[in-house]
Amino acid sequence: MEFEKIQNNAIRVPELVMDSLVKAIEAGKIRVGDELPPERDLAEALGISRNSLRECFSVLNFMGIVENRGNRKILVKNADYFRNARSLIELSYSQDTFEDFMEFRQINEREIAKLACQRATEEDLERLRSSVERLERDATDFQADVEFHINLAMASHNTIFATTMGYVQNLIMELRTRFFEREEYHGKTAEAHRRIYEAVRERDEELAAYEMGRHLKIIEHYNINTEK
Repeated sequence: MEFEKIQNNAIRVPELVMDSLVKAIEAGKIRVGDELPPERDLAEALGISRNSLRECFSVLNFMGIVENRGNRKILVKNADYFRNARSLIELSYSQDTFEDFMEFRQINEREIAKLACQRATEEDLERLRSSVERLERDATDFQADVEFHINLAMASHNTIFATTMGYVQNLIMELRTRFFEREEYHGKTAEAHRRIYEAVRERDEELAAYEMGRHLKIIEHYNINTEK
């Protein structure tokens, strides 16, 4: 199965992979319900690394475009759905939407932190701890940042929160890649994640919400100063 190769830009890989898949659907090379080629073959066909492809699939899974069925990945949405999803991803590259994203996160992630205090299992706490420690060990591991927020949403045991926050966290990947280029950002983020995790572990809802709010204010601060 042939796919159009993409110009590998790590920041916009999910969007570019969508473009290539849309073209393959329109050309009749792949249809809804078809199994996608093996990961190695698809990465080679698209001209990207397997790691980049995995990150892209995490976005496609959250958006309901691709389903995992055992070791198989099945295309479950048509080209029109792809185009709509691509439009949403483009929002994450626009500075005009940053305040909207942060407002959304302040309202929802503070409540998610409270629910996690009420509902997190030992397994949830272990996932959060692992994400915190990964980020503390490696200043370049921005995926650990993503996973922390997704794991926190999962610990709320609210399906809508978990799915929505997974989607939003992947949408703002471009911001993370810019912020993590600044050494001091990593330290502040790692410390914030540690404080949120400890508040959730202690089941302190108000403290967890407060620490999440502080963390998001730091992100707003760095966005303002990055744009100067």
